[in-house]
Amino acid sequence: MRIHILRFFAIAAAVSSVRAADPDYKITNIPAPDGVLLEVGGMDWMPDGRLMMCTRRGEIWSFQPENSEWTQFASGLHEPLGLVAGKDNSEIYVLQRAELTRITDTDKDGIAERFERFGKGWGYTGNYHEYAFGLVRDKEGSFYGALGLGFFPKGEPFKPTWCSHGNVPWRGWLFKITSDGKYVPLNPGCREPNSVGISPDGDVFVTDNQGSYVPSGVLNHAEPGAFLGHPDGLMFDKRHPDAASYDIEKLNSLRKRPALYLPYREMGMSCTAPRWDTTGGKFGPFAGHVLIGDVNTPKINRGTLEKVDGQFQGAAYPFIEAGELGGGSNRMAFHPKTGALYVGQTARGWGSGHGLKMIEWTGKTSMGLQEISLTKDGFKITFTQPAAEVKAESFKIDSWVPEYTGNYGSKRLDKRKHQVSGVKLSANGLVAEFAVEGLAGDRLFLIEVRDVVSKSGGAIRNGKAYYTLNRLRK
Repeated sequence: MRIHILRFFAIAAAVSSVRAADPDYKITNIPAPDGVLLEVGGMDWMPDGRLMMCTRRGEIWSFQPENSEWTQFASGLHEPLGLVAGKDNSEIYVLQRAELTRITDTDKDGIAERFERFGKGWGYTGNYHEYAFGLVRDKEGSFYGALGLGFFPKGEPFKPTWCSHGNVPWRGWLFKITSDGKYVPLNPGCREPNSVGISPDGDVFVTDNQGSYVPSGVLNHAEPGAFLGHPDGLMFDKRHPDAASYDIEKLNSLRKRPALYLPYREMGMSCTAPRWDTTGGKFGPFAGHVLIGDVNTPKINRGTLEKVDGQFQGAAYPFIEAGELGGGSNRMAFHPKTGALYVGQTARGWGSGHGLKMIEWTGKTSMGLQEISLTKDGFKITFTQPAAEVKAESFKIDSWVPEYTGNYGSKRLDKRKHQVSGVKLSANGLVAEFAVEGLAGDRLFLIEVRDVVSKSGGAIRNGKAYYTLNRLRK
């Protein structure tokens, strides 16, 4: 049956620009079509420049930035939370709760006519928490998504837990669907993995939300076969037929540590899809960094990753702070030409706000933290502007072990304060190095930079970072 379609044109005068408290970026609100609650679940760019968006209400909309034209492409889907553009400006792939669907505009009129199941392989029930998150596609044409667990007051067989699904296949797994539609389970251990990203080097990462067996928001590297932390998915892992008998110590010894921790509340409450800045500097001085939104609070965080002893770890930094976005950020996509970041928002059970925002770099760069990396005995900090002076008192270092527990929530164990020594500032003022007393692995380090000004007199902004230290440099 053909879907009734309406076309909407956003009135230019209605597009509101908001000068945020951050002088480096401008945030513009893009009004949705009249009467449409735009709860964005997935987004991607068509080759012809249209931004395609699926919504939690089962609709698909396209937006053309050049003329602010909105067109409804399709409707009637089951809470889709992932979308990837296909070929010839006529097809898209959408991840619904029950399947990956290929949707095609067969007559090229901007409206979908054909809906085909492309891939499926997992189970689901009526539990609201059993979302299917995605979607990204690799260079070989395979798609990646992740399956959330159900939400119950008690769980079997792992106790205590608040996320158990019964015997519903492949819940809590990261999966791949190959270019010919074959379902391939990849990694157990997810709780509520909203969502998946692929780095410029082709590594697959998945975020997860704080709760049982997930100490805080995390970015996990989906190393092939790795157990990512939540035990419920192990019931479908043939390598662990006795998983139901594993205690917390056994599970902790098996799990792969997150590449990044995003501490609960300080850096949001429900982190979302990771997206790498591939704009080559059009979005500011953070090319190659990963951006991670938060659906529960109006925050976008930034991360830098490095490999130490063959494993990813790195630093997470506040980026776009609360209050500037007006709502949570569920999906993000960089404009392929301008480098502007388009942010799809949603609420309904997760946070506040819905709609579409555009974030543009103003061309200015405030004094702040560019990147933090690990040295053999401490850290190296690169600033966005040359620093006038640094000293030991400029740095405050704390650390703790995020508690791995089946309880909902996590304590900060073995809290420590660390002394700083041997501070050195490069001749150009851009790089500071220092030693840290008591440096140790399997800990989360809070690094605060205080009372540092640039050579031009600018005070430091966002002088805080969280470094996930899994392994020391040898």
